[in-house]
Amino acid sequence: MAARLLRTLTLRRVANSARIRFCSLARMRQVRTRPESLSVEPASVCNLRCPECTLGGGRLQRPGQLMDLATFGNTLQPLAPWLVSCQFFLQGEPTLNPDLCQMIAAAHRHRIFTTVSTNGQTLTPELCNNLVVSGLDRLIVSVDGTTQEVYERYRVGASLQAAIDGIGNMVAARKAQKRHNPLIEVQFIVFRHNGHQISQIKQLARQWGADRVVLKTAQIENHAHASEMLPENPKFSRYRLNADGSISTKRHFSANCFRLRSTMVVAANGDVPLCCYDKNCQHPLGNINQANAIAIWRSPEANLQRQLVWRTPKGLCICQNCGG
Repeated sequence: MAARLLRTLTLRRVANSARIRFCSLARMRQVRTRPESLSVEPASVCNLRCPECTLGGGRLQRPGQLMDLATFGNTLQPLAPWLVSCQFFLQGEPTLNPDLCQMIAAAHRHRIFTTVSTNGQTLTPELCNNLVVSGLDRLIVSVDGTTQEVYERYRVGASLQAAIDGIGNMVAARKAQKRHNPLIEVQFIVFRHNGHQISQIKQLARQWGADRVVLKTAQIENHAHASEMLPENPKFSRYRLNADGSISTKRHFSANCFRLRSTMVVAANGDVPLCCYDKNCQHPLGNINQANAIAIWRSPEANLQRQLVWRTPKGLCICQNCGG
């Protein structure tokens, strides 16, 4: 994966990324650089009902829709010369968008490192073949259990076998086309009910043909059920359980959040939220179909929103679930 990242680098991108880091160290309050990373939302709809997901849990207040190619084009074209990476996920299931592979291919033509995160339910042989052809660099497949009973505790409405078959389809597609891309990453969100399967997922993922396994801490939105969800091993939790049953994040809030300087997020309808944790676009910076992406990113309104985060002692409400 490092080699594929290196091929994205140009003098312009390196200079922009260096400036971003200098401005962060200097704690400059006005962002004048361009984003080095982009997160787009191909779909704000999903085929599952994961309870702690904003969408799956019924807490997404935005309409469900698919991003169209025009919106993606309005996003990518102004930013492409400076972008190192593009993530195709926010809320929803990206593979439900029939234009996903065209979007990835467009980013690939600009030598941008691309990532898709999926629940794996729709990874048919045809889709996997198209994803390989598109030039996708990394595919994250969420598998949070090694048995159907444990897996569906969180992935409500999903089939573990479908996810396993999807991984197998991607392995076969790579082999058929004699390519090494995309890197296949199994993501395992650690909860109380699946913590005992960590060693098993590491072993099974290798058997399925995945390249690596990543353990991820869970984001808890429904705090009333936190004690039932948080893993027994605190190493795998981003929260601490308080004596009164409430939870609080272990992470100390940074008054110099780097994401606000480096990553632009665009929702399916073209709205630009403050960051990836602004899931309901409570702090919109603009809309990609109404203004130039760079103009939105560096606008006085965007800088005011960033300063609101940086000057608030514990950040905004959306900062409280941030995993850093």
